[in-house]
Amino acid sequence: MLDALLIGIVLGVISGLMPGIHNNTFAAIIVAYLPLLSNYFTPEELGVIVFTNAIVHSFIDIIPSVLIGVPEEDTAIAVLPAHEMVLDGKGFEAISISAISSFASFLISIPIFLLFISSLNSTYSQIYSFTPYFLILASIFVVMTEKAEMFEGSLAVWRKRLYVLLVFLVSGFLGFVAFKHQSLAEISIASSIFIPLLTGLFAAPTLIVSFKRSKVPKQTVNIKLPSFPSILPGSLSGALVSLFPGVSSGVATVMASSGLRDREKFIAALSSANTSNAFLCFAVLFAVGRIRSGAASSFSKLGVDNDIPLILFSGIFASLISVLLVLILSMLFLKFIEKLRFDYLSFAVLAFLFLIVYVLTGTFGLAIFMSAIPIGLSTIFLKIRRISCMGCLILPLILNYFV
Repeated sequence: MLDALLIGIVLGVISGLMPGIHNNTFAAIIVAYLPLLSNYFTPEELGVIVFTNAIVHSFIDIIPSVLIGVPEEDTAIAVLPAHEMVLDGKGFEAISISAISSFASFLISIPIFLLFISSLNSTYSQIYSFTPYFLILASIFVVMTEKAEMFEGSLAVWRKRLYVLLVFLVSGFLGFVAFKHQSLAEISIASSIFIPLLTGLFAAPTLIVSFKRSKVPKQTVNIKLPSFPSILPGSLSGALVSLFPGVSSGVATVMASSGLRDREKFIAALSSANTSNAFLCFAVLFAVGRIRSGAASSFSKLGVDNDIPLILFSGIFASLISVLLVLILSMLFLKFIEKLRFDYLSFAVLAFLFLIVYVLTGTFGLAIFMSAIPIGLSTIFLKIRRISCMGCLILPLILNYFV
């Protein structure tokens, strides 16, 4: 079983670090080659590989979001605050906050996991019917938690909320077009329409406004503990979102981070929601047999008994190792980045984003990417939170229920 744990951890590191590769990718490959892999692994061992891959990925994927600017659905809105901390010489602090928050969130989620297992079966039908209204409430929450700068007055607050609403709707329309016509993109097993959409909305604008910066300041290697009051709401947001069909981890990060201005609390809440959601999607699978993530879907096809003690042990072990790996890997990457001119690095990463979008999603993906960039830039120039761009995920889900 230790071999399975280590394999899952290695796959989680690879999928977390490599742009365009998600933990769902490896989970799908395991299912596709199940007859062959069954000669070497028991179903329980394959289940551990899939589960630990998903958990480790939720820790590691903050690194490319912070240092390279390539976001995933569940780390997209962390790009700007974490990027700012890198420019302040506090990149390691940002990543340590994320790693420790994810670990704390996993521990907090264990009693929630057990609660779901014991009681979800009797209440799930009522939860299912509430899904579209939950999404509408989340949208209202995003708009109404926007605040003005100090001393700007009440009129400025409503002006900014109007800007947020407009960006939310425009990004939502772009998301609707992207998902409706995603068959036009040459999507391979390692990619998704999320890549051009989220990279254009979040990563590229951050890189563009960074061109004027010529040097990355020396990074202080200082482990910063996160704020517990930010971890708990993040964990609960991830738990809540795991209950609703079709609602992704990206929505959990929206709920967890809405209303937060402090960038350290923002990162803590987002990372907590990410790991909690990745973990508790398996609780929903075990309790009511419903699929809430690609990893859970693959797990359900392995014919594995629901060995709760094994799952909990695997998760705790993988989480502990993940914290150490995140800290070590980020330290190495930050030391490397310090030696580079930041404007050249930003340009090189932006060129890499164009290339990866085109290679993985073709001309259609490139069109989505180019359309998303001005929407993302508008949030910077209007001085509103980037979370408003998450309309690209929420609005298509709402339309899917009502249209």
